Amino acid sequence: MPPKVVVLVAGGQAAGKKSVCAAITKRLAEWKVTDVKTLSLNEFKVANLPKGTNPEGPDAYDFSKALTAVLSHQEDILLVEGLYALYEATPEAKLLRDSGNIRIYVDQDADTRLSRRINRDTIERNIPLHSVLDDYIEHCKPAMELYIRTTKPRADIVLMRGAEPSGIELISGAIYDRLLAIADNEATPAWAGGRTSKLLDDDMVDSFYELS
Repeated sequence: MPPKVVVLVAGGQAAGKKSVCAAITKRLAEWKVTDVKTLSLNEFKVANLPKGTNPEGPDAYDFSKALTAVLSHQEDILLVEGLYALYEATPEAKLLRDSGNIRIYVDQDADTRLSRRINRDTIERNIPLHSVLDDYIEHCKPAMELYIRTTKPRADIVLMRGAEPSGIELISGAIYDRLLAIADNEATPAWAGGRTSKLLDDDMVDSFYELS
């Protein structure tokens, strides 16, 4: 049985996708919803890429394996984060995108993303600065412009400043309400009543939103 609610979180390199997932998980836990799992598309990167393949491009990912993994999870809520969570240029990628009940794009300006990447790679991963900049110019920037940014219009919600409280509240409320609607046909879950206000109805989730 696949997850009851699948949330796809896309965006550029170092845009804050993992931070958004962590913030959503924390907010849901405050409402006593704890059966939540985050899955990263980085787990499905292809090994031994053909020469000339951009390691930051869509060809570096096995979307078929990613889709199988998503459908095999049995948590109430599955958050799927990755550069290409909303990509649809191949049949397998489109099926993955279509598996999402709520689709999020984390927008962030290029300077901020590059600064975060430099700090992460040089400090946490001990990668020389020149290597980080070369990789950004040769691989990351082209992938962002050619593939990743083009997925933004496919999002239901665009977070303009990452894991901002108003956006997290909106998204978490939508997830909670969808899960509660499913639970109406099942035994009343232990977490029911943890949240009472309705922030986002189904029609609103199916619309395009920018939280700026």
